[in-house]
Amino acid sequence: MAVFNKSTRSLIVGGLFFSIPLIMVLILWKHFAGVIRPIAEKISDLFQLRSIFGPASILIVCIIFFLILCYLGGLLIEKGIIKKWSAKFEKKLFVFFPSLQIVKFRLMDDDQNAINEFWPAIIFKEDIYYKIGFITEQKDVFTAVYIPDAPKLDAGEVRYMVNKDFEYYPITMKQAMSAIYDFGEGLDIASIIQQAVDNENAIN
Repeated sequence: MAVFNKSTRSLIVGGLFFSIPLIMVLILWKHFAGVIRPIAEKISDLFQLRSIFGPASILIVCIIFFLILCYLGGLLIEKGIIKKWSAKFEKKLFVFFPSLQIVKFRLMDDDQNAINEFWPAIIFKEDIYYKIGFITEQKDVFTAVYIPDAPKLDAGEVRYMVNKDFEYYPITMKQAMSAIYDFGEGLDIASIIQQAVDNENAIN
């Protein structure tokens, strides 16, 4: 008899994948705070922050530095300065840190991720219902689609759809991630389909 049943093992593995990025963030924060602490102390003394916030002034300055660093990194990616490697990097994040990807795209505005260059998010028709998926590759005859499980991205299945029978509608990454995280709640499929039809009619 196995020590852990399948459900328990799945929970442990899921918790492991959630804990690893959290532990990495804590380790990186410890090193970052150690490097930036001398500068934070000087800034705190310069602006006399200790008299206002006390010992927490050092932590506040470190957090501000960290947020500025994150902002500058996001700005570089958005402006395309490091765009050549960002797509490959994003794919790795989907594999190793799917929970972080869900959080990231849910926090982004729709205009920032309307077109995803590496995994376009879609809803597609299969039989009498629709599914959420990501186009991973498009060929002349077939299109490869990854269909994630809800509410996680680290499990799912791959389908190869015949293009001539493949009916799909593009959505933003924010819409896809929010729907996956919320078990399908909040995604207005009717309006998405209608908007796509209206756009096609306008082009024709």
